[in-house]
Amino acid sequence: MKTSKSKQNLSWLGSVTSLLAVATCYGTLAAVSLLSLIGVSVDIDESVLVKLITVLLILALSGMLYSWRSHRHPGPLILSLSAAALLLWVFYGSYSKPLELTGFSLLVIASLWDFRAKRRICTESCDGKNT
Repeated sequence: MKTSKSKQNLSWLGSVTSLLAVATCYGTLAAVSLLSLIGVSVDIDESVLVKLITVLLILALSGMLYSWRSHRHPGPLILSLSAAALLLWVFYGSYSKPLELTGFSLLVIASLWDFRAKRRICTESCDGKNT
């Protein structure tokens, strides 16, 4: 019983870290913008931010793979792989703001889809226990 509870808790890793990667990128941008409005100048090393987001993307993909093993719906995993590939291209290849926005949007959609797939599995298994 304890093992299945820990597996269930770990299955949220992909969705949460995907959303955390988006929040890291755009949250930092928003915080710096707000600070500049009140006269505080902050210099952020973009290469450190890109490396942090890259680590979060790797964690997100690992979590999505783990989550896929529980719900067996390949859509969120495929979409998050595509989003991560696009974002890595934007970060390390040729930067494009529209491609960056597309990559992060796809990552959010994959996370929401993954949440939904997990909820569906949980609902089906809970219904099966009650009958």
